[in-house]
Amino acid sequence: MKKILYIISFALLFPHLCYAASLDEIYRDIVKSDNDGYLPLFVKNRKAPDFLEDQTFENSNVKASTEKSDPIDLTDQRKLRNEAFRAEEKKWKETVEAIKLNQITPVELAEVEKRVNQNNPKAIEILAWMLARGVGIQQDLPRAFTLYQRAAFLNVADAERNAIIVYRAMNAEERSMLQPFQIPEDMDDETGA
Repeated sequence: MKKILYIISFALLFPHLCYAASLDEIYRDIVKSDNDGYLPLFVKNRKAPDFLEDQTFENSNVKASTEKSDPIDLTDQRKLRNEAFRAEEKKWKETVEAIKLNQITPVELAEVEKRVNQNNPKAIEILAWMLARGVGIQQDLPRAFTLYQRAAFLNVADAERNAIIVYRAMNAEERSMLQPFQIPEDMDDETGA
């Protein structure tokens, strides 16, 4: 008992020198040292599974892995998606600005076409305007009319009025090339029609 009190008082006076985290662990260490490393059953945690018992692993079949595994990807996926989204938005703003300044290159045209294929209402309206006026692309009134109809279906302001203006600007041959407006299949799901 005297030994236990001595160790506990030592642990309380010099906590940085003690390896045990609690008084319970200090007691267990004392009992282990008194019993040559064996912890009797009355000290063991009875709820602990058998595989947690004190034992040596000298003869175990566990081998150290010499192969290097792939490092775990710890990048924040949300951050990457946000950065990609911001880059796309920046690219789109630059494209719109280039169209406003009539500095259209194949890069800007490809960006607009890509967004038209994604049913972006603003891109559809811009491409229709470009086709109607022949800005950066060869003038194509029938296609501009079709795109304005599509933009009107997507509730773009003034798209219906612009479609009428383009229709009036077409000659008889261009009007004969027009097909009845059909809702594209990919737009049908989005609008609930």
